[in-house]
Amino acid sequence: MAKLLTVLTCCVLFSLSVTAQSYLSLSTGISKDVNSNYNETFYHIPLTLQWKPFYSHYNPLFFEVNYALPISGNETATAYTLNPSLPPAVNLQEQVRPYVFTASIGMDWRIYTDRARKDVLYLNFLTGVCNQTFTVKYKNYDKTNYEVLNPDVNSDLTNIVAIGEIVYKFHNNMIAMFRAQTPLLNEYNGPYTLSYKDVAPLQLTFGYSFYYNKSKTDIKKSKRRRYERYKRY
Repeated sequence: MAKLLTVLTCCVLFSLSVTAQSYLSLSTGISKDVNSNYNETFYHIPLTLQWKPFYSHYNPLFFEVNYALPISGNETATAYTLNPSLPPAVNLQEQVRPYVFTASIGMDWRIYTDRARKDVLYLNFLTGVCNQTFTVKYKNYDKTNYEVLNPDVNSDLTNIVAIGEIVYKFHNNMIAMFRAQTPLLNEYNGPYTLSYKDVAPLQLTFGYSFYYNKSKTDIKKSKRRRYERYKRY
């Protein structure tokens, strides 16, 4: 149920962004897990979509959807057998792939502005719901003759997280973002002992931002600014 609500939240935010008079930004880059997983550090390729329905210094509210696609997560596991004709133990390659989806709401604060260069530095704080789906596979696992003691299993975790971001918007449309997300509020508490923990991603992304469906007032202001720049030359 929690995962379904998370997906529905994403759909609602996207559908609103299509019709609103707003500002969108899209960025991607690299993500590293900093939650001290025991055997492996997970890396992801994140994709972040931000929507500001009222793009104004006096309306700092915005929504964000972040999806992180795993690109690493290999561990070593040991399988044992009681068959005397076979080696008593063999090493297996274990693949753990965490897929991380987060839908959040937050506030931004402008902490630096360069009007001449159209550069803005933001400090963002958000809270939201995060779903982390872990898939586990063992390569070349002979389940007939061997057994992995306390094997890792697939898991599906959903809970509340907090997020902090530093966003640099430069050349009016380009953005660079440093994003840190906490682990889930409650960790896995299932019947199995797992070798991995939930992910706390630390991300560096670059992207593009744009306005769309501008009001007539915004268009007039933009034309006036271009005309004033033209007069200078």
